[in-house]
Amino acid sequence: MNRYLSWIRTPLGALITGVAGILLLILSAYGLTRLASRGEVMGRVEVADTQIGGLDEEQALSALLAVEDEYLARPAVFNVDGKFASIQPSEAGLEINEQAIADEALLVGRDGNPLSEFAWWISHIFDTVRVPVRGAVDDVAIEAVFDAWDAEVIALPSSPGGVSLVDGVPTPEYPMVGTGVDRAAARAVVEANLLALAPESTSIPTTTIVPELTNEDVDAAVDQAEAMLVEPIRLVSEDFEVVFTVDQLLEAFQSETVTESEPRIVNSFDPAVVDGYLNAIRDQVEAEPVNAFFDIEGDSISIVPGSSGTRIDEAETALRMANAAFTDGREGVLPFVEAAAPEVTTEDLEALNINHLVAQFTTYYDCCQDRVVNIHRIADEVDGAIVPSGQTFSLNDHVGPRTVEDGYLPAGTIIAGEVEDTVGGGVSQFTTTLYNAVFWGGYEDVEHKPHSYYFSRYPEGVEATLNWRSPDLKFRNNTDYGILIDTSYSDTSITVRIFGENDGRTLKGEQSDGRSRAWVDAEGGPSALHVKGDVSDRFALTDPPEPRYEPNPEFGVNQQDQTQTELGGWSVTVTRRILLGGDENNVVDVQEWTVRYAPRFAVFEVHPCMVPGTSTACPTTTTIPSTTVPPSTVPPTTAPPTTPPTTAPPTTPPA
Repeated sequence: MNRYLSWIRTPLGALITGVAGILLLILSAYGLTRLASRGEVMGRVEVADTQIGGLDEEQALSALLAVEDEYLARPAVFNVDGKFASIQPSEAGLEINEQAIADEALLVGRDGNPLSEFAWWISHIFDTVRVPVRGAVDDVAIEAVFDAWDAEVIALPSSPGGVSLVDGVPTPEYPMVGTGVDRAAARAVVEANLLALAPESTSIPTTTIVPELTNEDVDAAVDQAEAMLVEPIRLVSEDFEVVFTVDQLLEAFQSETVTESEPRIVNSFDPAVVDGYLNAIRDQVEAEPVNAFFDIEGDSISIVPGSSGTRIDEAETALRMANAAFTDGREGVLPFVEAAAPEVTTEDLEALNINHLVAQFTTYYDCCQDRVVNIHRIADEVDGAIVPSGQTFSLNDHVGPRTVEDGYLPAGTIIAGEVEDTVGGGVSQFTTTLYNAVFWGGYEDVEHKPHSYYFSRYPEGVEATLNWRSPDLKFRNNTDYGILIDTSYSDTSITVRIFGENDGRTLKGEQSDGRSRAWVDAEGGPSALHVKGDVSDRFALTDPPEPRYEPNPEFGVNQQDQTQTELGGWSVTVTRRILLGGDENNVVDVQEWTVRYAPRFAVFEVHPCMVPGTSTACPTTTTIPSTTVPPSTVPPTTAPPTTPPTTAPPTTPPA
């Protein structure tokens, strides 16, 4: 033993002992770090300058909501064929994938064998790991952007060739080579730039577009057009005839260049124009069919039968006119549709099996605001929509973009955490109301996105926002029966009802005074599907960010006005169960998802000299005395309560 101790006291022994001790300390620190960071992002990890190291998955996802807001508020500039073009991320339909980012962050330092993970930890003790922002643009939206760049920015379009009328004379338009956006390569450039930490002006790749038709193809189409328009055309029936004059033929003539499949030029007569000529004689020879329709009285729905008629088919008339142009007498038969069925028959509606009210939901708002006009407008456009069995309903596809021309007004929309007026603001309240009717009706949730911030006018967790073209609200009618969407509203409420078939069961609900409730209005039979919804207690609570101060030169030095209240962030888990006949042992479907609400900062308007960090000097005297709290006083930051507030925040209306 003494010999061993004496060896330790030698220089070599002391060195080895010291190294072993240091190694033991390092291994202990590594072990403690791994133990403490279980279930959390390990080390110093940043996403777009936002620190998420040390956060668990839910906290990281909540923090990434603020990153999403920041990215969706940044325009990007591109060099398109030597010209600069700017787009907003929403125009490209950019979606940030918070889950993919969080998953990647949680793998930092954990991807490999124990030895490589230890080596990573040693080499990154004082380093920051930056995880890139993940996301993608929308296929339809980005194609619309490229179409606009082709037409308005590059402005060197190719021409496939065709035929046009110039002063009533068929005239050739010969094919021309042009320049356009290289779609596949440009998409990658746009997506990468929108997701970059610091977007830069990037060149968009272009390509030369060479048409497939030849000058000879165009000349042949011109010859055909001349033959179609040279003299009047006569269509006759047993006791009636219609003569189309040359002037009418010129007005109805249309020529389309088809570029898909086999390129060709198609000359024809426009059925819509021909229909206008036929309208002058229809009352003499036709009996118009009458469409069947649904009639709703209270909570009851019934079918008002349609009836058949006799009419001249305008599409077939236009086709027969084109064929008659190449006959010796330029004559054809006027096409009557005997006992023509209406576009919507009684049998069509009966086949849908829409028999009773399945689900209804109501939300409330303050009267007489511009956002209420928008809610009413979108409700009118959706009213009466029918979704057949197995079909998917998209709110954006059904309504289209919200524009001033379509009756929408500018109103408050949440952009990057603050309220800004955009055309159509407020339609998310209708979206949420429709979504709740879908939720409680038991229909399949295909796509929805909750608001980034919580507002008590919406059911916590069970709500959805809307923008053009993204986010959208989509649901599938996963029943064997059709459904009809019925909307109604007052000055202070919006109601969405879904009629269909659920063995007589009816469920109704509303969001009122910050509380959501649902009740069974009719129990239904043994085959009815019972929908059970549950929202968990709040978890992953986060404090509000530091307040923002906005300069207002009209304010006095000691004056301030709070334009947005602060609110903490949190997550909830939403569970929806569907039971056959209400039997807990006969579960048809269970869905569970987590909704994350970002913390919201307060906003104060103050004199410019009172904005933190400003170089603006305060005046020596103030002309507006005030007893309000000085703007340098930061409002307290507290975590949100564990139960929903009973009233909405007073100053921040959402979309």
